[in-house]
Amino acid sequence: MISSITATRGGPSLPRRDLDPNALRLSRRKTYISLLRNCNNIAQVPPIHAKIIRTFHGQDAFVVFELIRICSALDSVDYAYDAFRYVSNPNVYLYTAMIDGFVSSNRSADGVALYRRMIHDSVMPDNYVITSVLKACDLEECREVHGQVLKLGFGSSRSVRLKLMEVYGKYGGLSDAEKVFDEMPERDEVAATVMINCYSECGFVKEALEVFNDVKVKDTVCWTAMIDGLVRNKEMNKALELFREMQMESVSVNEFTAVCILSACSDLGALELGRWAMR
Repeated sequence: MISSITATRGGPSLPRRDLDPNALRLSRRKTYISLLRNCNNIAQVPPIHAKIIRTFHGQDAFVVFELIRICSALDSVDYAYDAFRYVSNPNVYLYTAMIDGFVSSNRSADGVALYRRMIHDSVMPDNYVITSVLKACDLEECREVHGQVLKLGFGSSRSVRLKLMEVYGKYGGLSDAEKVFDEMPERDEVAATVMINCYSECGFVKEALEVFNDVKVKDTVCWTAMIDGLVRNKEMNKALELFREMQMESVSVNEFTAVCILSACSDLGALELGRWAMR
């Protein structure tokens, strides 16, 4: 007998109950994930969640992961956290989803607190949860996480290093960012772009240019980061000069490059020049 109960009209029905227990569990998991992904309003979630709990899937990491993700996307991070707390032993993937939810809801303190709880509960972090929590960190919290990164052996992770540099630059921890950058075995245009942003954020234009000039192959993002750094530090003429070099190198321009150049030209009272340059 197939249940006719569905979360939404036309949605998938619950699987047959006379299936093998393991097959039934997997089939229900697939059904619940599908139902959750079809939700476009938080009001649709509680009936599905009730069925999830009633059929003993409230501890299923795959289902709860999707539940947390959907609720967070629907601006209901508190509901997501209720689902998270219901899980007896959440794994690193659930922690990552929940921390992401807090970060996307501008609740950085809750994200950092949950990460600390994860460490306290001896759940081993991975690159994803570390880069996620770093988005929520201020300078001192970033240093705290950085210390754990080194202790746990994630210091060689490229994604973690790039995010550490980004956060350090954002909050003025320039010496910390420099140390991470200097220790990177491959300082390509991506790493250089992050370091250029760090220097520019702190007003060190000369140092930013030195990093930029050391990059052998520069992409659009790298060029634009340097131009933006010059504009932010009121070096408008240098920004225009660099833009001319960019054109001579036949590097494509994106929308952000155009905004930077128009801003520089506007500041110099040469808006027509900027419009001409963007043709």
